[in-house]
Amino acid sequence: MQFGLKFNLTYNHSVNKLLLLLILSFFSAQGLAAGCPDGSEPVKSVSDDGTYFVYNCGGGNEQSSSSTANSSNANSNTKALAGIYIENDPNINFFAPPSHPPPTRELYYVTSLYYKADFNNDGLTDFIYTGVMHARNHGCSYQDRCSLQQQDDGIKPQPALYMGGADGKFHYSPELLIDNRDNKGMSVGRQLLIADYNNDKVLDIYIPDHGQTHQNKGYRDSYYLSQPNGTWLESSDTHLSDNNFIAYSHGGATGDIDNDGDMDVVLTDWGTFWCLMNDGSGFLTKRKCGGSNAFGLEIADMDNDGDLDAIFGGHEYGGDGFPTGIYWNDGQGNFMPYTITRLKQHKVWGTIPEVSAWDLDNDGDMDIVYSRAGKGYKNTAIQIIENLGNKKFKDHGIFPLVVPPADFIPTHEGNEWNDFIEMIKFRDLGEDGDIDLYLKSGSKKTNGMVLLNQGDFIFTLIKPSEADELYEKLDDSSVVITKKVLTSLAKTKETEDSIKFESSIKKNGKVIFEGVDQFTKFEFGLPLDNSGALLVGFKDLNVLDDNKLDVRLHIKYANIDFSTSICFQYHPGPEFMAARTSFKKNDWGGLKNIMPSSRCIGKWEVKDNNKSKLQELGIFAVMVDIQNSAFQILEALDKNSTIDLSDMLSLNK
Repeated sequence: MQFGLKFNLTYNHSVNKLLLLLILSFFSAQGLAAGCPDGSEPVKSVSDDGTYFVYNCGGGNEQSSSSTANSSNANSNTKALAGIYIENDPNINFFAPPSHPPPTRELYYVTSLYYKADFNNDGLTDFIYTGVMHARNHGCSYQDRCSLQQQDDGIKPQPALYMGGADGKFHYSPELLIDNRDNKGMSVGRQLLIADYNNDKVLDIYIPDHGQTHQNKGYRDSYYLSQPNGTWLESSDTHLSDNNFIAYSHGGATGDIDNDGDMDVVLTDWGTFWCLMNDGSGFLTKRKCGGSNAFGLEIADMDNDGDLDAIFGGHEYGGDGFPTGIYWNDGQGNFMPYTITRLKQHKVWGTIPEVSAWDLDNDGDMDIVYSRAGKGYKNTAIQIIENLGNKKFKDHGIFPLVVPPADFIPTHEGNEWNDFIEMIKFRDLGEDGDIDLYLKSGSKKTNGMVLLNQGDFIFTLIKPSEADELYEKLDDSSVVITKKVLTSLAKTKETEDSIKFESSIKKNGKVIFEGVDQFTKFEFGLPLDNSGALLVGFKDLNVLDDNKLDVRLHIKYANIDFSTSICFQYHPGPEFMAARTSFKKNDWGGLKNIMPSSRCIGKWEVKDNNKSKLQELGIFAVMVDIQNSAFQILEALDKNSTIDLSDMLSLNK
């Protein structure tokens, strides 16, 4: 399926400097400034252009400004030291490791969160999983509704480390992770922050425990430092300034935010950003360094000034007080709310569990990728934002990955439809010079999806259900996803509805089809997951006005070729693109008398008796699929025809 998103959304607001400073002064009085590592308040000054306040620790304005400038100049031509580059090491195969051993499943959920790296520098790939407490271990109806007492009554999971062996297998190695705490384990290990914190050339492990809710933050974080004997020792008591640090850290990242040559940790909390500043030996000193009700977090150099900025995703259902955007680093590791660049919110997809960044268009700056979900984790999507330079950005809209049935009511993340992407990896999988996205989740519907970069921020979606053989064969060898592979993935899928349709054709129908040569073939077929049908090509594309068109589609269903006319019309009131199918004499494989009218009919317009008949014939599922994929079909038509449909596509809000 192709998503060619061509929407231009810019947010440049010129504000009178005096007014802005008055506004900033008001917020400053509210005590939003971050504290310094020594407990003192930062020194406030006005930025060089007079548009925002700068807060500096460890000296007056003159000294701080000088050190900031020197730091930026020294690093302006080099990549900032950030965990994102470790996560996406091109020498490490990042595809999912083998499944975890049965004993682990008995005790707690093992999430899909893992980290693959060469932990012990032996040239072999290792990996580590985090865990989530299993509801059955503590009597909770839902894992996110558990009290701390209920959690204490259960078995708390610990990280699971697997070392790569010379035999080509991964070996479960719990003896290498040593935790001597009385109350060991975690509630929800939401992040794996891997870096060499103690500067011994061996990777260390920081695991934030974000707990169940922001009111119920769970247990203290886990911090494993490498030892000379080849083990990792939990070192919270000796190497954290707050050895009982508890926060709702749904987001976390690691990088050298103060440009002193070592890796620091940045964590979200409800209303606060925490920075754990490294002294070079692995000792982390906690301080506030910003504030927002953020979920997802990544740190990267977004303005090419040599320091790492904080990209975060707000919990947007909370309104304007829960923004999504970028906090700009003042050069000394402070992310201040006053220097925020707010990015486009999509409240229909207002939950942002994960954030990442990479240069997707090879222009030398970092673009942004947000994992988004609907309220209650209904729906799953990816948002991509292009970095235009000079702190300007372009929102390329939403890439819907999973859209549940209209009557679905979300209950809890993790059921059949509640889903979200929790890991985003970057790699040139097509070996064409463009960086592609590999998506990881806990759901079979989305886990292993690939967004193949076609350039100009157009991506082809490869679904794991269409690539079972491909993913089964993945190992540590190079995997290249080519157009040949994509073409082979475009196929029908046997479903309960496709079986019904094939049976109906055999009993009652006569396939009347113009022939493949009468249609313009889509570069890649568009699979319709619910029904199992495949949209192969089109003809007779007719744009009626700015928001209406007709087209005849070549559909392959149960490997039967036929064609059907589809009517597209955008309704501005509810901001809704309807995709209705006709029921002419020869449509749907020549099945007659399905509907009393040959006009275009949508799924919502089918009366009860006719709906039952359509369901019996397996056709209604295709109607639903076509409606749910309306914009994706339009995008494919735009890409494969000479007719410009960008105006109609821009109606997608």
